Amino acid sequence: YFGLQSSDLWILRQRMSILWPYTENSYRRMYMGCWGITALESDNGLDAVRCVRYNLPADGQLDLGEMLERLKKDRWNAPCDVKLGCAHTSPMALAEIVVKYLDGDPGSLDYDEEWAAEDNKFRSVTSFTASRASLRELRDYLADTLKYARIRAERQIKAGELPGGWFDPKDWDGWQKHMEGLIHRLDGVLALEGSTLELAHPPAPTVPELTM
Repeated sequence: YFGLQSSDLWILRQRMSILWPYTENSYRRMYMGCWGITALESDNGLDAVRCVRYNLPADGQLDLGEMLERLKKDRWNAPCDVKLGCAHTSPMALAEIVVKYLDGDPGSLDYDEEWAAEDNKFRSVTSFTASRASLRELRDYLADTLKYARIRAERQIKAGELPGGWFDPKDWDGWQKHMEGLIHRLDGVLALEGSTLELAHPPAPTVPELTM
């Protein structure tokens, strides 16, 4: 436990807790490392959030490209080969963090309990910028992950296996829609003008003037 922030200990407690009697969610947690379709409902996603939280800049100036590079170099959070079509990855978690900022809700990533008082806070970020190249890289990783996951699922279905490794087909469908939603949100930011894009306070969409 040495060197861990308080929120890291909470994550460890979450992982070690096993529901009884066994439910579908506890089965997922033990054998898939997840208990939902989003990255924030998975071990891999929480690891990525922990990494980003630990490296939040003291000056409040967060950069997407720098966070991507940190994840790539981290032995626990380096993105898996996109051709594996992994369900939950660190880039997916980063995309979900981006959406939290786009929606003005980064505080939901923070823990406000007393045991987390010393943790870095996502709500303390005053600027979250991204170059077009870094945002495009993140977007393309998600799109390719979805593409290869679907290719793998087709083979699994033909072999009589569960598509995507999900125990419930509804979760497989829900995961695909969630990925499509993340890609759509990133495409929306890429449609904005400028070489550097602001994610914490994105500009409002242009509204055509009414003519009388």
